[in-house]
Amino acid sequence: MTYIKDQDLPENQNITQSMVNLIVEQANEAINLVWKRDTSSTRIACEDVLTDLQPMAKLICEHADFDIYAQIKKVLDELHLGAELLHKLEV
Repeated sequence: MTYIKDQDLPENQNITQSMVNLIVEQANEAINLVWKRDTSSTRIACEDVLTDLQPMAKLICEHADFDIYAQIKKVLDELHLGAELLHKLEV
């Protein structure tokens, strides 16, 4: 892997951290919605949100040291098993 000159700039690290925080916040809001009202429509909405966040999470995981993509996949699997099994994402 080649070294990118700007890779260690604090600005880039702050942007990446902000993106991760936004992904976690959005995912946790969807999970909270399922916890509050466990219906098929809220599960579908949660699944849609998590599925939409996956590509951005995967891209971040390829270039930074975050395990957010694996957490989203785990929550998607838990969603199919039941709302009581859902765990919030963590940074």
